[in-house]
Amino acid sequence: MLEARGLDVTPVMIARLDRFGDADSARLLRIIYEDEIAHVAAGARWFRWQCARQARDPVPTYHALVRRHYAGALKPPFNRAARAAAGLDPAFYEALSAAPSPQPSAAC
Repeated sequence: MLEARGLDVTPVMIARLDRFGDADSARLLRIIYEDEIAHVAAGARWFRWQCARQARDPVPTYHALVRRHYAGALKPPFNRAARAAAGLDPAFYEALSAAPSPQPSAAC
């Protein structure tokens, strides 16, 4: 869950590769992108499980951890569709953002 940035930037990278005619690299990034959704989903489940074990609310716990270990605000745009597919509600990240998140166009 703490590494979801790959979900945000990979669709743009895929679109650029497609635009420049590098279909092989774009195809590989699509595979990595799908794996990243599963990877972030596993992290989100684990984080929620840990919070439940400790009787902690996951969203404010996540906010406190980000503020403690990350300098500055989270940087939009956020790929809301991919983050939702991974089980990340906007409540986890939007409040930590420097600005509202426009939905990026995705090539996936």
